[in-house]
Amino acid sequence: MTYAIILIIIFASIVVMHELGHFIAAKMCGVGVNEFAIGIGPKLWGIKKGETLYSIRLLPIGGYCAMEGENEDTNNPKALTNKSPGQRMIIFIAGAFMNVVLTWVLMVIFLTYSGNSYNSTVIENVVENFPLEQAGVMTGDTILAIDGVEVFTQTEISEIIGNNNPSYELTIKDIAGNIRIVTIAPQIDENGNRLIGFYGKVISEPYSFGESILQAFNETGKLLTEVVMSFWSLITGGVSVKDMAGIVGVAQLTTQVWDVSVQESVMYAIMNMVKLAAILSANLAVLNLLPFPALDGGRILFTFIELVRGKPLNQEKEAAFHFVGFVLLMILMVVVLYNDIIRIMM
Repeated sequence: MTYAIILIIIFASIVVMHELGHFIAAKMCGVGVNEFAIGIGPKLWGIKKGETLYSIRLLPIGGYCAMEGENEDTNNPKALTNKSPGQRMIIFIAGAFMNVVLTWVLMVIFLTYSGNSYNSTVIENVVENFPLEQAGVMTGDTILAIDGVEVFTQTEISEIIGNNNPSYELTIKDIAGNIRIVTIAPQIDENGNRLIGFYGKVISEPYSFGESILQAFNETGKLLTEVVMSFWSLITGGVSVKDMAGIVGVAQLTTQVWDVSVQESVMYAIMNMVKLAAILSANLAVLNLLPFPALDGGRILFTFIELVRGKPLNQEKEAAFHFVGFVLLMILMVVVLYNDIIRIMM
């Protein structure tokens, strides 16, 4: 039950925020909104204010913003199809924009709690039969410099070790404060990674709220970039459809992260759910902006074509394109769901 509640909260928050973006933009552009729903399926509750029915529906796994004239031609001046191409593009983009905002807000919350965590150059564990152990480096020692260059994080060490030099001089300080220099040659694994064999002690430094706000912009940018690159790899064949995860895969990941995190503390587990929600929100933002029929990106593409042509496209043909796109998306979802189930069964 705990897992189900977590998933419902995560998915509902992400989708409702997306639809809220469309809703706000539609209202600002003078488009009539017939219904703003939280959830899908049969209506459980609803109240009508003005032209809009605000409802809660049975299945709390999404929501929608039903706009006037969204799927058909009408003479209503408040219809979506009767608004300018620029206004329609704003409305279509607004959903993804709100997901980016949600990603940023969630990262502010996560960073305020977790602070700046990084692997330091203090040796937490030495890997057996790797260069550091063979050089006599022990747990508790600290790597001060490599070839005379000071290092403060394990990431900096990895960057220097990755520059293909055959060997390096490491300045080491032991627990007693004694300093010595050791020469090591990195070990190369089957993936071509150059390793010296250690895990750095994790250091956590708290962020102030202001620092969290600024850092969250950087983290949101990184998340969006990673998602874009992942989709690009899928398009170019660098990643297979078999590697994609659907709702079942996300559910499995969520339960695994929760089970591991809650062993430390409930708050730690909740914050990891917050970060997972931020990642999923970033994914939804990028996915919806892909120029594919039935997605917001597809609608933006058709609207842009209309803007260039200087006249509206044939609504029936555009609707047919979006229908075909929707069918293809449903097929993809079935394939991804199948792969999720196969991975679980293996």
